[in-house]
Amino acid sequence: MLMSGFIQPIPDLSPVIPSADEIPSVDPEVSPYETNIISFYKTWDTFGAFSNFSPHPIDMPDEKGDCLTWPTVEHYYQAHKFVGVDNPQANDIVQEIKQARSPEEAARIGRTRQREFPELIRPDWESMKIDVMYRALKCKFSTYAHLTEMLLSTAGSVLVESSPHDLFWGGGREGEGLNYLGRLLMQLRSEILGTV
Repeated sequence: MLMSGFIQPIPDLSPVIPSADEIPSVDPEVSPYETNIISFYKTWDTFGAFSNFSPHPIDMPDEKGDCLTWPTVEHYYQAHKFVGVDNPQANDIVQEIKQARSPEEAARIGRTRQREFPELIRPDWESMKIDVMYRALKCKFSTYAHLTEMLLSTAGSVLVESSPHDLFWGGGREGEGLNYLGRLLMQLRSEILGTV
């Protein structure tokens, strides 16, 4: 039973296609005039394995060079907001995120601790977060051959993380997002194809 008598319109969730000048710098294989968009967001979507929440553990070296296994890219990314900070509380937060039972929990802990303890965020985080993410993505896609094949199968398409809330990593609700996760995946795809 409809109580209010008014139904909100369903927003158009299709992403805005990057400008013709911008596309070749992101991926030279993509034509700005015949663009196919592949969206991903939830891990159960067709291309859901592109999500940072996909259940693909990665082995990454820590600041001492020791190899650590992270349950997902999201665990690694969220923890690295606090890595290298000379404070026992920051180290505890890294371990708390690493031991989170799910990527959703890791994201919640990382974002909450970032708001609660901004002084514990590594000072170079804003300038390093893209590099941290790219290293994790390279590890994930080089570890799992089927993911590399899936990524290469998208050649010529624009990849968009269709998160309606994350305007930095995702495409946003109405395409207003920066889509850096999609951009990094296209950059990685081009690197694998040898077109960068």
